[in-house]
Amino acid sequence: MTGIHFNIWAIVILFGAAQGLFLSVYLFSKRENRNANKWLAFLLTAISLHLIEYAADITGITMHYPFFIAITYPLLFWLGPFYYIYCRYLLDKFYKTTFKISLHFLPSLIVLLLMMPFYSMSNEAKVSLMSGIAQDGIIKIPTGQLIFMGAHVVQTVAYIFASYKFIGKKEKELKDFSSDVIVVKKIEWLNAFSLYFSIYFLLYFIVVVLLTFINSYQFQLDYLLLLIMAISIYAIGYSAISNPEIFKAIPEFDLQSFELNKEAPVDGSRNSNRFPELKEKLLQYMDSNKPYLKSDLKISELADSLGVPYYQLSQLINDEFLVNFYDFINKYRVEEAKKLLLEDSRNYKILAIAYEVGFNSKATFNRVFKKTTDLTPSEFKEKFSPPSGESLPSQS
Repeated sequence: MTGIHFNIWAIVILFGAAQGLFLSVYLFSKRENRNANKWLAFLLTAISLHLIEYAADITGITMHYPFFIAITYPLLFWLGPFYYIYCRYLLDKFYKTTFKISLHFLPSLIVLLLMMPFYSMSNEAKVSLMSGIAQDGIIKIPTGQLIFMGAHVVQTVAYIFASYKFIGKKEKELKDFSSDVIVVKKIEWLNAFSLYFSIYFLLYFIVVVLLTFINSYQFQLDYLLLLIMAISIYAIGYSAISNPEIFKAIPEFDLQSFELNKEAPVDGSRNSNRFPELKEKLLQYMDSNKPYLKSDLKISELADSLGVPYYQLSQLINDEFLVNFYDFINKYRVEEAKKLLLEDSRNYKILAIAYEVGFNSKATFNRVFKKTTDLTPSEFKEKFSPPSGESLPSQS
């Protein structure tokens, strides 16, 4: 039996697992948005435990303590359900778990039952079996292992796809209802998470296909997949530090009522004159009262100020301006920012302007500004600021 040895791969993977467990404890301890955060904590815990087991394989610890061989395999079938339920809780205030949620974890239970004959083997038998399939760093893949890996890919990809569809649906709903950039940052965070999962399982799928034809591979080929998994935990940790608001609860939106009322018929034909009075009232109110300066402005608040139902205001914005509420408000914020950027009498910093016009994130401000003007705020200021000593031309 070989001795225990640590290499750089094992160290990096173990540090990633340690950070994942630390983040899990942090998320479990947060009182705010507890339901969503606990499911993310479950996901990170499952990933971290699998990384620890693999690090133990790399270092040879499992050969000295065979009880730990493949002990986390059933946990891999928890990853998809954990992520899907996390997405639901993060973006849907009305989502509640019921007894049916246990059906999500039925595949994991089946895998556990199928693995029981292996788990019940003696330590000597496990070591002998593992030694027989791994010689000189080459692993001969049993057919059962290939089936297990393929099922893991199919199940998790199905959950990623379901999560992706749900995120897209909620993004449309939330952007119709709120101008709060924090909400959009949560959606961007989930989309990035989904992208990571997709890349990881694409590589995993490629490995499964190759193994199906080759039936053997170098043990070190797993390092790439495990390294991506460990790096993802570092990325989550960085997000937790740089954007802690993504772990907070979304504002209380009555989206169910909003969607029901939004379908209510409104008199008038679908043309540019559908809401002439309301449209004029909205434009005047936006220019005179500047409600867009409120960073978390909701359509219901604006509708109350105008004295109209908020679903009617949403229809007006969608039909007359051909944008959602989020983009409608941000257009005004960008126009206000352009004025401040060109005011030579006040030495505005970019971050100060972002906050003043209603953004609560410089990164989001830069992205929205560039999307609207094809220039960053700094580029716009440099290009259009008048020479020193000259005043801006009056705007009609």
